[in-house]
Amino acid sequence: MRKLCLTLISPLLLLGASHPFHQFHDATYQVGWDLHFSPYAGGEDILFAHRVLERAEGYLVSKSPACSSKQAAARFWRFSELYLGWLPVNYLAVVAQHEVFGHGYRIRDINRDRAEVAGYNFNAPIPYGPGGAATYYNIGSSMTTTEETSIAMAGVESTAILAILTKFKWLESHRIDPRQTLLYLFSQHDLNLYIGSLKVKDDTDLNGHDIHSYIKTLNYTYTNHFLNSGRLRSLSWINLADPFTFYSIYSWFRYISCGKETRIPMISVYKMGYLPTIRLGLTPFGPEVFVENFLLQGKRPIYFYLKGGRHSDNSYQGLGIYAPRLWAKKGWFFGLRLDSWRQPKLLLEPGNVPFEEINFDIKPNPNDPLYPYSEQHDMQMGAAGSFLIAYSARSGFEAELGYKSIGFLPGYSLRASPTVRLFYSLVF
Repeated sequence: MRKLCLTLISPLLLLGASHPFHQFHDATYQVGWDLHFSPYAGGEDILFAHRVLERAEGYLVSKSPACSSKQAAARFWRFSELYLGWLPVNYLAVVAQHEVFGHGYRIRDINRDRAEVAGYNFNAPIPYGPGGAATYYNIGSSMTTTEETSIAMAGVESTAILAILTKFKWLESHRIDPRQTLLYLFSQHDLNLYIGSLKVKDDTDLNGHDIHSYIKTLNYTYTNHFLNSGRLRSLSWINLADPFTFYSIYSWFRYISCGKETRIPMISVYKMGYLPTIRLGLTPFGPEVFVENFLLQGKRPIYFYLKGGRHSDNSYQGLGIYAPRLWAKKGWFFGLRLDSWRQPKLLLEPGNVPFEEINFDIKPNPNDPLYPYSEQHDMQMGAAGSFLIAYSARSGFEAELGYKSIGFLPGYSLRASPTVRLFYSLVF
């Protein structure tokens, strides 16, 4: 990890020392580690590496008239930059988050007796290749359908987290960096795109398809009512209720037109900026809907949400807040992250039939379920809490320590576990 940090940071510091140019507005980017490399640590590392590339490009082209000229040649250059340069970079960033810090994280979270990563395969990114990637893993004899459902949905779970992290960078700078817009759109709408692709594929092409696998294993776990792709497709339309999506599209075209960032319009509430969004998420016990809220006080974003869902006669709810810099004092920042939920108890022990003997090509029999109905409807309360401390002038650190009880929380272990995150921070 020390070698990775030095590799990413050293070129940037040398560039900054030799040529103090200013390109776009600064925000705090982080590189670091947490247990099992979760989507939170992986997402921050990806965004940090992306920012280094942005600053390196800025160093090379900052004096070129192509940066801000409105002549046709300059606009064509900026279009080519976004399409031929940043499109594949953004796509690779999202795919890496999806595979390594999504599927890979959930497999790492589940112990080696049940699942273990065997490797990854990445295709050339669009527009230079077909895109896409795959995570290969081995399954142990004590694997459960709940854990397989969690692995199948972990990719889109992680990209939703990457989208939130990206919004935090934009809110801190009050502006959208146009070179990150496709990264945001791919990550924010990864779930929509996956659900939509079910309709254009026939059954022979669905082996290994995340959402297809999710539906199959979920329906074997909860048998009162079966989930189908049509219901997911209908629910996925709510992801368009996201103002950042439309701001991003506008920002992309505005950059081509004049080479500038786009300021984020927000609703004024008690001298703070406010933006609400709605999105669909997946859980090991069914789909759920998030009502997300973003507040901005100065350069300090705050995120809080309400969520809820219903599937197979189970209703589940949750709420949470993330305020990484709630209090500030002489360069020191203190914050918190709190989540609570009421949800079905995770079925993490093998059912009546061993996982490797289940034929997922056959429709589940509601009269002969893997788990008794009482276990399918056993509800539990849970919570997670952590304390954040950071120091930052231009560079600094952030540490997060906390604990989470057993239950599903996006980006966290399925079982009860400590929360430990350590980051190097740089404002650039």
